Amino acid sequence: MSKNPFEADLSSKQRHEALEASVGAAVRAAVATAASSSNGRLAANAGGVLFADDVAGIMDRFGLARVDDVMLLGLGVAQTIARPPISGFRVGAIGLETETGHLLLGGNVEFPGTHLSYTLHGETFVLTRAFSRGTTIGRIALGEAHPCAHCRQYLSEFARGPQLELIDPLGHRLTLEQLYPWPFDSRYLGHSGISPGACNFPRLTPAAEATASPVMEALLAAGRRAHAPYSSCPGAVVLQMADGGLIAGASIENVAFNPTMGPLQAALVDLIAHGYGFGEIIGATLGTVAGGAVDYAASTRELLGAVAPGAVLDIIDWRP
Repeated sequence: MSKNPFEADLSSKQRHEALEASVGAAVRAAVATAASSSNGRLAANAGGVLFADDVAGIMDRFGLARVDDVMLLGLGVAQTIARPPISGFRVGAIGLETETGHLLLGGNVEFPGTHLSYTLHGETFVLTRAFSRGTTIGRIALGEAHPCAHCRQYLSEFARGPQLELIDPLGHRLTLEQLYPWPFDSRYLGHSGISPGACNFPRLTPAAEATASPVMEALLAAGRRAHAPYSSCPGAVVLQMADGGLIAGASIENVAFNPTMGPLQAALVDLIAHGYGFGEIIGATLGTVAGGAVDYAASTRELLGAVAPGAVLDIIDWRP
């Protein structure tokens, strides 16, 4: 085990333990009920979200003075989102959305039958979900405020990175700047990092004439939001679900190149957040720069083949 150089606040730890003993199970039940009620609301992009008014209601009902209490007590609910069939190690994460006060729940996800680099960590799940919603995360709760180096690099790409707070039931309250004090960040390649909700590729269009459809509309909207400042090769995926729903994801590049979130990984984050199973995917459409410096065709075929082998994949070549 590595040595922890950070001191936890003992009073915060004791406070959490007292709350856990008195209301922990009841708070988790309330969080699970409120969060699950949002799963089907695709139109509002609300899956896996605990709304600010629900948070306030839970605080009032159980006499909780801090949003942090809901976040820390609710980590067990976030763990139920995790899908780790290889490791069996469940990680839950809850992020506080800066713009809304909503809580975003997430967990780690593993994909048997393909390589481990597609794995989604709990922290990256939450930040990717916020990117898709066009928001930022100011605070994130974890079982231990000790994200791996891969996650620290991924989180550093986000504009709020250094100010991001990480809290845990052990009494730690740390910033990403403390955990990663000398980052290799976007400024090294002359960029400012992620700007949530920005239209980064407003001129993105298919290379050949494409039929207008809800899928194409969703694909172009996602592709134009893609964060691809280093390759100028945005990628996006739209998943067609058995119930007629459409779920989109866009690529999120990192200054270190790896970690970068591929568009299908990002779409699968939203799929899980909305309570779908992989078996409900009946088709997928990928937009990519065919033959470009980054082309997502091969990786999308591989990962889609692992999670939904019966789904039909269409590929659209486009130009940014």
